[in-house]
Amino acid sequence: MKVVKNRIHPLIDRGEIFFSVGVYDALSAKLAERAGFKAVVVSGYAVAASLIGEPDIGLLTQTEVLDVSRRIINAVNIPVIVDGDTGYGGALNVMRMVKELIGMGASGVIFEDQTWPKRCGHMRGKSVVETEEHIQKIKAAVEARSNKHIMIIARTDSLATHSVDEAIRRGNLYREAGADLIFVDAPNSKEELRRIASGIKAPVVVNMIEGGRTPLLPLDELKEMGFVSVGYPLTGIYSAARALAEAFDHLLEEGNSMAMLDKMMQFDEFSSVVGLEEKYGLDEKYRV
Repeated sequence: MKVVKNRIHPLIDRGEIFFSVGVYDALSAKLAERAGFKAVVVSGYAVAASLIGEPDIGLLTQTEVLDVSRRIINAVNIPVIVDGDTGYGGALNVMRMVKELIGMGASGVIFEDQTWPKRCGHMRGKSVVETEEHIQKIKAAVEARSNKHIMIIARTDSLATHSVDEAIRRGNLYREAGADLIFVDAPNSKEELRRIASGIKAPVVVNMIEGGRTPLLPLDELKEMGFVSVGYPLTGIYSAARALAEAFDHLLEEGNSMAMLDKMMQFDEFSSVVGLEEKYGLDEKYRV
């Protein structure tokens, strides 16, 4: 199946790295856009932590992910890619999710080949479905999008369960099924990264996870290896968790926040982030 070129982000078409950051609510998405990121990814791991305070082990539902994604898409003017986990069921569930995401304006969706309940790619105890099952899900996703503009990103977790050779084999088959980008999760070394980038005949994605299995590498080096898309899906949630923990510890210990003021946003700056002045203006415009 021929993949329509304009489904791929213009940065990739120009030979540049498609650099994205993970978000988990409207505020984190606004801050990513404010920082200058050209795209964000709704991280299932981060949504599980922020929405229900649980690890990424398949506890979220499709409805919860779609609800969070809709709020994020409405909050920003940059492309939003959604972590669709396994699609939360079979091929029909995948089709429903693609159609829902198209309706809300998502720019892409990631579907992985784990069994359900899934786990974060850097956790132990993963298992994957048979290759043909995920091929059918990818084909269903492609059919569901029809001629609409949304990237289908196929992820495989088979490196951990089988081998890098199996991950490359699956990646190429998922590409043939119609996926626009291929994502092999949790490579363990530079050697595995190079083999994945050279062995998969498709645009390839890599994630950088602080403390995870994959070595953290500069963008230039990843681009030289052949990766076209690099994501930092958990930098935001990890940074926010550290900042909150330190702030709450300090506040409880000291009984005030005076020594923390240079480490935090205050009223005016935060009001700017959430657009208070704009809302003042609209309120005045339509006030009776």
